Amino acid sequence: MSENRTQIVKNDLNYSLYYNVINYFRTIMSNHPQIEAVTQGDISDIDTENFPIYPLGNVMISTTSIGESYTDYTIDLIVADKQKLKDNESQGQTNRQSKPFYGDDDVVDIHANTFAIINDLTAYTAKNIDGFEITNDISCQPFQERLDNGLAGWSATFNLRVHNDRNRCLFFF
Repeated sequence: MSENRTQIVKNDLNYSLYYNVINYFRTIMSNHPQIEAVTQGDISDIDTENFPIYPLGNVMISTTSIGESYTDYTIDLIVADKQKLKDNESQGQTNRQSKPFYGDDDVVDIHANTFAIINDLTAYTAKNIDGFEITNDISCQPFQERLDNGLAGWSATFNLRVHNDRNRCLFFF
């Protein structure tokens, strides 16, 4: 095993377990310098009053399948930020306002920043963790009006194969 890669079973931690996969993504999102809050579960349940600072990272496991020596998880990562209007001062004698091509809010900036964060998280997972394997292309979608709480950002969905040569069952029957 190369020295610059993190071991998948460290301190006897079995990453094929549901809690450990969730905690792995919560940890890397918490350690990302641009993410201010981290949640788990369905993002539509997030109350904006609880998270006064953004961007927000969210992880959810949507499906799982168990193989002989691996577990496949379908991971949904979301990175979102609160939309804000830009100051658009009026100009000239006619009090005319001009809108730049990217609109009167910061959604383009949010999409650029949150996509870069998604790229960081998925690249780190694919390149630095032994025993994790992203087995398909990472499907990313921007969103702006998907949620009622004024958040915009990117969602990424991918299959994560967690290799496990341990006995899946902790009990012997």
